[in-house]
Amino acid sequence: MMSMSPRMSKIAAVGLLLGVVGFLLIGLVLPYASAIATMAEEIETERAAAGRFAAIANLKSGSADIERAGALASQSEAYLKGDTEALKTSALQGMLSELAQGMGVRLRSTRNLPVREKEELRFIGVRMQFNAEIDQVRALLHGIESAKPFLLIDGMQVQPLTYYSPQEHGGSLEVRLDVYGAMPRRKG
Repeated sequence: MMSMSPRMSKIAAVGLLLGVVGFLLIGLVLPYASAIATMAEEIETERAAAGRFAAIANLKSGSADIERAGALASQSEAYLKGDTEALKTSALQGMLSELAQGMGVRLRSTRNLPVREKEELRFIGVRMQFNAEIDQVRALLHGIESAKPFLLIDGMQVQPLTYYSPQEHGGSLEVRLDVYGAMPRRKG
């Protein structure tokens, strides 16, 4: 083997040391650094997913609050009472009949109107026809508008009654009212 000068031996030793350190760096540290970078990306992905899950949980708790508020509203006096739509329609007809009788008005006919939907509400309607004096009509309209559950008059037609003798039925009117009551919209 050849012998090297002391200076060359020192350079060779430093070169060999740098080679071993470089080999250790490439062989051991870089794979760990790559694994750490991969884990950091996975952690960021998991944090983003956790944020989405937290947002969904907040929406669900918010929707539970909305559901509770809707249940309380449906039990309030604002909506028609009854388990089914038919019972609610019947309750509306009964309420209108009671209001009319209380004002001294006899209904000639009542019939159901088509159900209407708007936003989160369904409106059940009844058309009622009757003959009455103008004061009775005014009192009945006031009774309908101040009733609970809330009722809405959607249409009204008024005609004077024509008789052979005006003294017989001087201020009588023939009236047709379309009255609606609200209920929450069914889910689904």
